[in-house]
Amino acid sequence: MSVLEHIKNLLRHSSVYLLSTFIQRALGLIMLPLYTDRAVLPQVSSYGDYALVYMFIAFMTVLYMYGMDLALMRYFFLEDYKRQDVYKTAFLGVLAIAGALSVLMLFGAPMIAEVLLDAAELKEYIYLAAGILFFDSLTNLPYNLLRAEEKSVLFSAVKITRFLSELTLNIVFVVVLKKGVVGILYANLAAAVLNFILLFPFQWKYLKGHFSGALYGVMLRFALPMLPNGLAYLILEVSDKFLMRFLLNKEALGIYSANRRFGSIMLFIVMAFRAAWQPFFLKIAKESNAKEIYSKVFTYFTLVAAFVVIVVSYFVDYLVRIPLTPTKTVMGSAYWEGTAIIPLVLMAYLFFGLYVNLTAGIYITKKTKWMLLFSGSAAAVNVAGNLYLMPLYGIYGAAMVTLLSYLVLAVTIYIVVQNIYPVRYEMGRVLFILLYTAVMLVILNVYAPGFYLRLLLVGLSPLLFLFGGFFRAEERRFLKGQLIKRFLK
Repeated sequence: MSVLEHIKNLLRHSSVYLLSTFIQRALGLIMLPLYTDRAVLPQVSSYGDYALVYMFIAFMTVLYMYGMDLALMRYFFLEDYKRQDVYKTAFLGVLAIAGALSVLMLFGAPMIAEVLLDAAELKEYIYLAAGILFFDSLTNLPYNLLRAEEKSVLFSAVKITRFLSELTLNIVFVVVLKKGVVGILYANLAAAVLNFILLFPFQWKYLKGHFSGALYGVMLRFALPMLPNGLAYLILEVSDKFLMRFLLNKEALGIYSANRRFGSIMLFIVMAFRAAWQPFFLKIAKESNAKEIYSKVFTYFTLVAAFVVIVVSYFVDYLVRIPLTPTKTVMGSAYWEGTAIIPLVLMAYLFFGLYVNLTAGIYITKKTKWMLLFSGSAAAVNVAGNLYLMPLYGIYGAAMVTLLSYLVLAVTIYIVVQNIYPVRYEMGRVLFILLYTAVMLVILNVYAPGFYLRLLLVGLSPLLFLFGGFFRAEERRFLKGQLIKRFLK
């Protein structure tokens, strides 16, 4: 199979994953008009509580999985162990840790609520979070199983079912029953239980394998270095929200979190890409042209991601103001002042996408010990930067630090990976894409063009790349061939 055919296959699976990832993660965006409506959550600070609880859930997810999901993917493909034994060993390992951590959370709920939310009486939030974490951790492995088997359509169907159930339950608990933040958590827990039941049959044949203590030790040696890396990444991702509670206030946190949801559109794309990318690069790792494929994917990912950054940045101000009812807009007017952070968040997640691309060399060579250096450096920049810039520039300082942190993440992994698994990336083309994107964002920020001029500038961007000599002859021939095939169909 040619390089471009391989990439076409990756794109096909990524597109399917993107649909499910976007639909699943779009729950927050779809519910944003409600969550930011004072009639539903009367205080902006309530949205801050919601953001803090889900920050805590994200942090604890790393502990619940302790890298075993990544070890499952690695040893499913590149070693000689029976796949059923690999899965059974990983599943029982996660089950034991998830059960123990959930019990500890139930007993420690009042203390956790006091530290996290400055309100021990909100311990019910922590009880619900413990249940969500337990069931979500047990569904993480079967999702990875579907990815490993390249069953992207089935993966997406289950994800969409989860989304629809959670959306329906959110409407019931939050809109009809008016339960506020606790209603959001009840809806999430019920959807997590349903998801676990739905996925169980797909993993049954793999649970017939045997648990191996020796294999568990091997997988643990791969997985455990990912644990501090995951915790450092979570510090990178959520420390701004935690610090904002002390350096600013919960109202600022609510505005910041709501606007970051729009910036997370790029994160949806990165997560969908990663879902297809990890099994893809492991599957072709032993092919003679693997490194050439990795290089091309890096370039094309940057191009697509940059275009998304430009489009969303140029039109998000109009999007958040779209009226849904005579009294409601896509995002409540109390939150509009924060839209200026969205381009910075989009660019930050673009660099996260480059980091995800570059992890191929780490996984293939099993050099997971380096992961802490990358995420740890970025986390240190994030914490230090926020302590300095957040008091000076508020939520805008936090967004600038987020961008800088993810840039550090991408640069550090690039330097190390090029020494342990060198790939000839097309850095000239990649840097041109990034420079063009930066220029477009400067134009937006400095000149604030009107709607039609924005439409013109965005519309000209793909034409510039298509006819401006960016694509090489074989790429143009391949694109032309694909268009002809589509047309003839």
